[in-house]
Amino acid sequence: MAFVLRGGTVWDGRSDTASEAAVAVDSVIAGSAGPGENIDISGCTVVPGLMEAHAHLCFNGEPNWRQVYDADSPVRMALRMAGNGRTMLEAGITTVRDLGAPTATSIEVRDAFAKGLVAGPDLLVAGAPITTTGGHCHFMGGEADGELEVRRAVRERVKAGCDWIKVMATGGNMTRGTNTLAAQYTVPELRACIEEAHRLRVRVAAHCHGTAGIRAAVEAGVDMLEHCSFTGEGRIDFDPAVVDAIAAKGIIVSPTVSIGWRKWADDGLRRARADALKTMCARGCKVIMSTDCGIPGVPHAALAGALDVLSSTPRCHRWRRSSSPPAGPPSCWTCRIAASSPKASAPTSSSSRGTRCRTCWRCGACGSW
Repeated sequence: MAFVLRGGTVWDGRSDTASEAAVAVDSVIAGSAGPGENIDISGCTVVPGLMEAHAHLCFNGEPNWRQVYDADSPVRMALRMAGNGRTMLEAGITTVRDLGAPTATSIEVRDAFAKGLVAGPDLLVAGAPITTTGGHCHFMGGEADGELEVRRAVRERVKAGCDWIKVMATGGNMTRGTNTLAAQYTVPELRACIEEAHRLRVRVAAHCHGTAGIRAAVEAGVDMLEHCSFTGEGRIDFDPAVVDAIAAKGIIVSPTVSIGWRKWADDGLRRARADALKTMCARGCKVIMSTDCGIPGVPHAALAGALDVLSSTPRCHRWRRSSSPPAGPPSCWTCRIAASSPKASAPTSSSSRGTRCRTCWRCGACGSW
């Protein structure tokens, strides 16, 4: 045993509350305490390692990311990725899913972490994203057009050892000449990608900003939606029917919320994007925390700050429209699930504004009461 943490509280990630307890630590990243030493952590809470669902270890998080990326040799990029991984581990992020880097390099770094050659988080990699010719992140080497090429691209990544498949369902802001609003692939092309991946027991994450791309990915049966921002021309093009389909199919939403939110001028889009995410939660969509770290303005170690951003976004406007709860049988004020419904899955919580089911209480879809 290396040392013991005493005086603080512990949350195991499953309980509703933290409790007082001592924590025995049997290994450390860097020796900061002697064997058997007691460390007073009064006022602090020990939590499980954080999980970052959308990272780019090959990017430097700065405006000059493309120049640095293009200048990197494979060895230098591997060192950069290892350094960024170490930074994330030291920030308490113990599991990372890298969703865009040259395939061979990302696999080498993942395996180096796993074998203990260098300190880093548990790493899941998708390699080079599958994209159209000239499509988003084409410079990573993942161009594939048509159903046959897409299937081959999936097979190549699985053969190389990728843990996930990432496909670009729309263009992206970081690739000049692409269209973030339009779908890059047809539904049959996306379906070919997903069918091939599922045949090989690998799941698929689809990058999608524009509503057309989100709709195509959902229809094709993707496992996870990255960003899922419902971006329209100067507005948020939110489609409730698509959201209901996401929830019904059990597709996970990875919204890439970052500390950059605080710098976003309140031009109407910021609030609309927040309301869209809250509505997805309220309608039963599964959401996983992600930041897209590595892109400009999003440091690799800023997941905790992003969690704070997510929890502090403005409350849902629904309950502010009225000072009294809706008429009729008790139901969740957030998602309108009846308190007696099996979907509530747990005892409900009541307030002066009505009843809220345990699901909404836990995800905080409408903030604290």
